[in-house]
Amino acid sequence: ALHGPDVSTSGQRRLFFEREIGQPFGSHFGVHDGRCYCSPRPRVGNRLEQPVYAPWMAGTAALDTQGLKELAHNIVRSQTNRYIKELLREHGIAIGSTKADFERNLDAAIDDGSLTAAHVEAWLREVEGWGNQHVYVYRLSRDHAAPFRTEAAAHAVIRSARLGSFWQRATASSESLGFPGDDQKLELVSITYDDSLRFHWHNGTTYWTRTAEEVPYDKQTETINGFDYQFRAYRGRVAREVMRFEIRPRQRLAALFVPKAINSAAHQVAVTTAKNDIAKVLAFSAFEHKILKTAKVIRNLDQALALAIDDGTEPAIQAQSTRLQDDFASIEFAARATEGSYRNSDAVQSVRRTIVTDAQVDAFAGATGTFRFVGRGLGRVQLSDDGRIRLWSTMQADDVWHIIGELVKHET
Repeated sequence: ALHGPDVSTSGQRRLFFEREIGQPFGSHFGVHDGRCYCSPRPRVGNRLEQPVYAPWMAGTAALDTQGLKELAHNIVRSQTNRYIKELLREHGIAIGSTKADFERNLDAAIDDGSLTAAHVEAWLREVEGWGNQHVYVYRLSRDHAAPFRTEAAAHAVIRSARLGSFWQRATASSESLGFPGDDQKLELVSITYDDSLRFHWHNGTTYWTRTAEEVPYDKQTETINGFDYQFRAYRGRVAREVMRFEIRPRQRLAALFVPKAINSAAHQVAVTTAKNDIAKVLAFSAFEHKILKTAKVIRNLDQALALAIDDGTEPAIQAQSTRLQDDFASIEFAARATEGSYRNSDAVQSVRRTIVTDAQVDAFAGATGTFRFVGRGLGRVQLSDDGRIRLWSTMQADDVWHIIGELVKHET
């Protein structure tokens, strides 16, 4: 509902709403289910605009208790334990030691009001859909970054693009809480601002898991048409996937975070969906060619690690494997252990350190590189020379941007 003395009547609601949106309405205006609406659509001159909603009203339909529990449970299943513990600890909720404990304690906190939709919303923006994804990082020109340096300026751009209904829309609302049984395309659900502009897309996806709990539901061997068959039980779980595009105007960086498998048709569809929506605000073609030069990042970061002085402490970043190439051949340095670094081999490290001078370094480009960000426990990060960054661990937004910052530093 609308609050405040200046919106206490229908006419005042209209004036207040028109002032917030910055355009007049047609003849029919009202409030329904806590949301302002107008019919026909807002009119500017002789042109009908798309339906729009006040930024602080959009997406505020509250989750019911069961919906909030469903959302929390799906996050528990997909997030690492340390992030869930942080949410529980922050709000004084009993923690427990297993995911079953987390779900039980979350349910109790939701029932007694200790954990609200607002708490979950703030938490989701930092942990849901961060990590375990493919990332494309772009540099922005000063002119492209300028319209998004303040919230007011960014809001004006979004409104002019006729996307005002998505502005600051809650991502933990009943309207954006979608967990359909079948996979569906990613859809834009919110555009938020907090020193950076973020587009959020959601879709529901089903995945199948098999644990000790499913074993009792296995079937005995059956003979069908003369052949023996065994049937194993898998439990279908429905989760919400999140794709984001973020503009960081002060750093003049943008990044697209895609949860779909790289070799799948769904990945390409997701990227196309993002480009089409972003193009309404900022021409994607204007900065697409300024994608982070990961071939240089691989080479330069590996070079920095190879020549780093060993002071006996564990480095914050470790090179697990790196493949360097020129026009005719390639050479790979790789640890045999998945959790190790090739620097642990004195023999391999001595060979790697023969590449020293600028001319020697510049003769190579990075083809692929896998680095482990052990300093903050962020796991493996894999880079390909096509500009793609693969994050293998789930993490928080700050962790993701810490990794991006380290990679950007080694582009030059």
